[in-house]
Amino acid sequence: MAATPAATSSARDGEAVNGEPVNGRRPVVVGVHATEQALSLPHRDAMDLALEAVSGAIADAGLTPADIDGAQVDWPGPGGVPGEGSSWARALGRDLRWTSDSMLDNAGSRGLLKAAAAVQVGYADTVVVGGCKLVSRGAGPVGAGVPLEFADVWGSYVVAQFALVAARHMHEYGTTSRQLAEVAATIRNNGTTNPEAMMYGRGPYTADDVLASRMVATPFHLLDCCIVGEGGAALVVTTAERARDLPHPPIAVLGGAMEYHQAAYANPALHREVGQLGRDAAARAYAMAGIGAHDVDVFSLYDPNSFEIIRQLEILGLCGEGEGGPLAASGAIAVGGKHPVNPDGGCLSYAWNGTQQMTLKVVEAVRQLRGTAVHQIADAELAVVGNAGSGAQHYEMSVLGRIR
Repeated sequence: MAATPAATSSARDGEAVNGEPVNGRRPVVVGVHATEQALSLPHRDAMDLALEAVSGAIADAGLTPADIDGAQVDWPGPGGVPGEGSSWARALGRDLRWTSDSMLDNAGSRGLLKAAAAVQVGYADTVVVGGCKLVSRGAGPVGAGVPLEFADVWGSYVVAQFALVAARHMHEYGTTSRQLAEVAATIRNNGTTNPEAMMYGRGPYTADDVLASRMVATPFHLLDCCIVGEGGAALVVTTAERARDLPHPPIAVLGGAMEYHQAAYANPALHREVGQLGRDAAARAYAMAGIGAHDVDVFSLYDPNSFEIIRQLEILGLCGEGEGGPLAASGAIAVGGKHPVNPDGGCLSYAWNGTQQMTLKVVEAVRQLRGTAVHQIADAELAVVGNAGSGAQHYEMSVLGRIR
């Protein structure tokens, strides 16, 4: 799909973006890799998966470990210091100029934007971002991963926190369980025909199948909720100038923004506080990229549940508040729709692997813009990656585009 003139000009190297000239340090994604994803990977360990993710992304970029001078990657050990990103220096075989020790800073749009900032200003030239998760082997609970004094006492957990926001949205705007189910069926069916997806071959699903599955936390049925599994992913960011010598077309980081209400899952989420979380970030990211919501060709969005897609359609500017349910149920989010969402199957069907499911969103966006995705959106030039959401009480977003 052809982008608008503003979007096209913003995606061309050497031209002005919002009136400012672009130099050769424009950050671009040049490598991506996703490991195998499964409910359990008993034949793999965390170091094995992390090394595959990192080396796979570097190889995809046409680079060697010696080319990497920044590592925003979870370090699982053995050796080094678990959790300390500088441990990657010895594994990569060179001193590093840039690292990060926070797992959320090492994944998805947040990791991508921080790596892009480092590259843009010259803290590093080539940064790898990523990691892995092995949920089945004592990696901690899904969610915050630590005891939370104001949430645990009530039996609150991730699914319930998102359910609070969804239930209020349904009460306020008439959003229906069937609309949620249409979202779940659409994205799950993308995964059921994706050979890389955990749920490959398990469908097809209908909205009735979703509604017939057991209730988990009102209004979420089992098939409204994402899968939980194991795996890893990584990406490589460098400069547009360096990318000219590399094998794949560079994918530019055109814009991005973050928005935080409070620490993730620290208190139960309230619709009046987080129902519109991410709207400001979206406005700033679009302005930075010089585009509008309807210029975007494909959306790679966090889908811990079906409702969060409906909410993001609204905060991303594709429809008005309260209109996300009818829009999603209209077929707009299908691979052949006006606003395709998660063609790979998302967290509902492709994979959820801890924080690196956020990186998988970037991987899919890059593949779409390269033209190499399993369920390819024709002529995709612009993609939005959205991570986290209302229940988590933070939102990170990036806008990616092809460079012509």
